[in-house]
Amino acid sequence: MRIASADIYDVDLHPHGMGLNPVILRLVTDQGICGVGELALAYGTGSKAAVGMLKQMVERFVLGADPKRIEEMWQTLYRRTFWGQGGGPVVYGGISAIHEALWDIKGKALNQPICELLGGKTNDKIRLYANGWSNRRDENGRMRCVTPEMYSSVVQEVVADGYDALKFDPFYINPQGKSWYPGRLLSREMRDLAYDRIAAVRDAVGPDVDILIEVHGNLRTSTAIEMGRRFAELDPYFYEEPVDAMNADCMLKVSQNVPIPIAAGERLYTRYGFREYIEKQAIDILQPDMGLAGGITEVKKIAAHAETYDMHVQPHHCAGPISTAASIQLDACITNFCIQEWRPYADQRAYDLVEEAFDTQAVDSYLAVPDKPGLGVTLNEEVIGRYPCIHLE
Repeated sequence: MRIASADIYDVDLHPHGMGLNPVILRLVTDQGICGVGELALAYGTGSKAAVGMLKQMVERFVLGADPKRIEEMWQTLYRRTFWGQGGGPVVYGGISAIHEALWDIKGKALNQPICELLGGKTNDKIRLYANGWSNRRDENGRMRCVTPEMYSSVVQEVVADGYDALKFDPFYINPQGKSWYPGRLLSREMRDLAYDRIAAVRDAVGPDVDILIEVHGNLRTSTAIEMGRRFAELDPYFYEEPVDAMNADCMLKVSQNVPIPIAAGERLYTRYGFREYIEKQAIDILQPDMGLAGGITEVKKIAAHAETYDMHVQPHHCAGPISTAASIQLDACITNFCIQEWRPYADQRAYDLVEEAFDTQAVDSYLAVPDKPGLGVTLNEEVIGRYPCIHLE
């Protein structure tokens, strides 16, 4: 069996602004078996570079290759691209997407879900937390959550939808209701507002719902420590990326001075990028992204290394439904999984990219691990065909 052709889809759902932009790969074998993967640079800046990287990788290394030799392909892409030995999200995102598609092919060829090929399930169902609820806008384009009272009102909708865990960034929206990247040194007004927003959510949901605090690496170390100590009395589940992940020592300092579990990892890649964080025990919960950190088995290796230091894994996920499916397969077969990021309030057009997206199938903050072969998802041909495609053979 060989890879006979490939399609790369640039699914830009917001061509006139910076919004969700999944980059999807489909590989097809000479026996007609299709495998899909997703390069998860779905937001921020970089999706166009991702398309180009995938094109070169597939042309140079994947077409004509044996799809069953997944580990060998990982090493080829890591070493023979040159930039893989030290590259960032574009390189490792490309490796991740190809890796997912190859595993999808193998699972379909053997009629087994990927988790069964990786040792079998350790979890029959996975716990989820809702993200994206606090960033939605009303029919007039205004943020639905600005004041603490607004957060208190909107969060009750999330709980009504069955979620007993939820995440939001209390710094992401400024006092004027605009999304922004706050400065490292926050004003007293913004620090107090962030605290009041979380306090309002805690009061609204009660003690039995887990609150996860996101910061996107925007605070300086002293401010992150100050705010973490204030947040502690509100009993958060974790404190995510309080400082820039590029400096493990700063993250360690926060961890040593804040009595909340620290999470990070969405901007760390491969086992090599996570090594320092694990060995210094700078964080408590690792958050590798399945579509950026190197793919399914690479993240499994990260999880195994973390387990030797008694750390948990919560895969990061803010991309499309193929990344969702890949995360589920990993969650199902690792023993230090704790909770999965979930996007129940994303753009419906993203869910429509596949038949029966798992993103819409959660029940009471849990998802039963599917038994479908491979990743368990199939592209919706009518929908995916609307987007620009590069065909290679």
